[in-house]
Amino acid sequence: MVFLPSVYQSLVCEELHKGLYTCLQTTRLQCNLKWEETGGRMHRGREKLVRLTQTEIIEAMNEPGSVEDAIFLLRDSLELKHVTFHMNVSRAGPINYPFVRTTTPEWIFRYMLMNYVSIDPVVRAGFSATEPFGWHEIQMNEREKAVITDSQAHGVGAHGHCFPTVDRFSRRSILSISGDGSLEGWLSFIEQNFSFLRQAAQLIHEKALAELSLSIAAPALAPREAECLLWTARGKDSKAIAAILEISEYTVRSYLRTARQKLECRTLSQAVAKAIQQGLIDP
Repeated sequence: MVFLPSVYQSLVCEELHKGLYTCLQTTRLQCNLKWEETGGRMHRGREKLVRLTQTEIIEAMNEPGSVEDAIFLLRDSLELKHVTFHMNVSRAGPINYPFVRTTTPEWIFRYMLMNYVSIDPVVRAGFSATEPFGWHEIQMNEREKAVITDSQAHGVGAHGHCFPTVDRFSRRSILSISGDGSLEGWLSFIEQNFSFLRQAAQLIHEKALAELSLSIAAPALAPREAECLLWTARGKDSKAIAAILEISEYTVRSYLRTARQKLECRTLSQAVAKAIQQGLIDP
């Protein structure tokens, strides 16, 4: 039996509930995907693929629609092999609050089942990078190389590039794309589409925040409010926090109350959880 961390058990259930395996069946039936705008929304149909220009892709991404819509649109319009989007909205670690969308449900199911996220070199490099990079640039150990080899065996593609996004609230995401052919041809493709892909990564980042019901502009906490929430998250009560920060206990309670109000939470525990989720504190 393969151990699957609880956070990924819930993720598997979420993906199954979302009907990603409809996409798998579509692949098996060799049905092409068509992207259209209907009533201001993107949707996927089973007709001949319609190629869009970069401008049209950006316009479509700016319309209401899901992250899944956007990555399929990107894959099909650019004729990519595979597109995956990872997001981590907490600074506590890359798998602390996972959000994953992919165009290859067969591979992502195996990926989660094998717990590859803990040794995926692209995730490791992507969540610590601020600039785009190619998979071939990553220094890998033998276990990490095995993940890449297995991904290639499951049709992910021979070459890949990663476009990290870090917003001003330290919420991170990775747009990872892959394709086949020669490395020289792949690098030429990346060079021709570099600025566009960075823009697409930012737009998909914003779509993911919307799906998670997170504001693009997170609440601005005052430094003392954030400090008090941080120490609360670490298990300290108001009296202990007052001693640590060398302020009165009344002032601590005041900071915690205003922080809770800014975060629109009824309880302090809810405020702490939301502040961690939005990357405002890192306990």
